[in-house]
Amino acid sequence: MVDEVTYQVKSLKSQCVVNVEDRTCTCKRWDLTGMPCKHVVAALYDMIENNMLVGPLEKWVDEAYWLDTWKKVYNHQIRPIPGPDMWAPSKCPTIITPPKHHTQIGRSKKSRKKALGEIKKLAASKKRKMKIEEVQEVFSAGGRLTRLGHEKSCGRCGGYGHNIRTCRETSQP
Repeated sequence: MVDEVTYQVKSLKSQCVVNVEDRTCTCKRWDLTGMPCKHVVAALYDMIENNMLVGPLEKWVDEAYWLDTWKKVYNHQIRPIPGPDMWAPSKCPTIITPPKHHTQIGRSKKSRKKALGEIKKLAASKKRKMKIEEVQEVFSAGGRLTRLGHEKSCGRCGGYGHNIRTCRETSQP
């Protein structure tokens, strides 16, 4: 069939040896996948250039990828199974109970995801109306409550837009 059994294929970064009879390559891609790697393609191209009998190129691919193999695999019919109402009742008297609940170690979470109605209540408590677009922007960050759309309020004077450190109305004694 083939005069030369092995080919040495050089690329920019590596050098591989292709054994055509054993269908192996030192890069191991042809061995593992069954699909010819670039080194095998180069060896087959060289065989065609030197008028060697290569045959159809499909024979160099593993049989698992052939259309005939696919047809053999899906040749049989898969019959549907009856639904749960047609199943025979179990004769096992065992009752499965849920596992016992135990509290986790560590500090419990204090923050939680707030619902859409709670956001509106928050805006009403600040005597500020939030538009629907603002509420949607608040929940656009992964469904969590963010500070987007909220103004800072000062703890000293109660004004918006600043905090105690930057408050100018009264100075600290």
